Amino acid sequence: MKYRNPFKPTAGKMPPVLVGRDKVINDFIEGLENGEGAPGRLMRITGPRGSGKTVLLSELASIAGEQGWLVVNVSASGDLLESIRKKLLKVAALEPNTIKVGVGSVTVEASRATSDSEDFETVFERKAREMTSRGKGLLVTMDEVQDASRNDVREIATAVQFLIREDQNIALVFAGITTGVLDLLNGKAMTFLRRAKPEELDAIPIDEVSDSLRTAVEESGFSIEDAALERAASATAGYAYLIQLVGYHIWRAAWLRCRERSDGGIVISSVDAEKGIGEAMEEFKEAVLETAIAGLPRTAVEFALAMSEAPGRVVSTSDIAARLGKSTGYLSPYRRQLIARQIIEQTAPGYVTFSIPFMREFLVERRGEILARYGG
Repeated sequence: MKYRNPFKPTAGKMPPVLVGRDKVINDFIEGLENGEGAPGRLMRITGPRGSGKTVLLSELASIAGEQGWLVVNVSASGDLLESIRKKLLKVAALEPNTIKVGVGSVTVEASRATSDSEDFETVFERKAREMTSRGKGLLVTMDEVQDASRNDVREIATAVQFLIREDQNIALVFAGITTGVLDLLNGKAMTFLRRAKPEELDAIPIDEVSDSLRTAVEESGFSIEDAALERAASATAGYAYLIQLVGYHIWRAAWLRCRERSDGGIVISSVDAEKGIGEAMEEFKEAVLETAIAGLPRTAVEFALAMSEAPGRVVSTSDIAARLGKSTGYLSPYRRQLIARQIIEQTAPGYVTFSIPFMREFLVERRGEILARYGG
């Protein structure tokens, strides 16, 4: 019997179960069904790296597409307006015209009359109106929006706001890291986007993680011991990427142990779980934690290391400054850099915490090795 690992720890790859994200999905579906101007048609999705923002955008795009909506997915890096404009022109060019001839009709292969010289606003408005006239709509999803040009985002927001006022079927969902999105929304002339329905992707409850892991495992043809399931679910810390990574490696451990069997009935044991979790955590350290701190200036690294040594989950910046013998003003740009890298986040003015699970433990474990890169 051939088995396939159901877990997909590749960035942006659709997992078998979108665990813990039912509320966001239901809010979006409700928005599509409730018509023009419904809250779910203007949505912001925020969370740290690896919390599942990209996967969730893909799911919402699929839902809209299944309902006949035209969907344009873009990443916010580069020329955002031009990317959307070209995608819409490409769709228009691929749509055939149908013209009446007598009592019948024939399909003409020539494309619709479009002009590559038309600006973003013209193309965007025309396509939204076309889709609305068909009883459908236009959805734009923007990922990593914190990296976008503020002017581009402002122009898109203005176009969407106008179309909503005109009762057109338009929807906009944008995603990014929490602090970056809030900085964007606090910018000049961003009032309209501040009304977007907020969806913060917090840690997923462990009981939901457990249910998700069991479902995926059993649908693949395996089963899992209760103790192994409890250990695996706890190891993920409710972090979307780790759910996929831990699931992948515990399933693989059982498959490697039993792959010569032909009678089925493979059970993921506690031994498989411990082996898989160990491999998952090593991969997580290299793929996520090490990558997050790579290339940082020494002072930024020392800030993070000082945080890792302080007691408590939330640390005051004054405590960090005292540990390093520096002023909070001196450390401020390095603190902002760590926030921009999604390594830490502000919980209140003057207080920070780590954004990525197990970053504290990683820094404590590799402190000497990390400092050695800067000459000790």
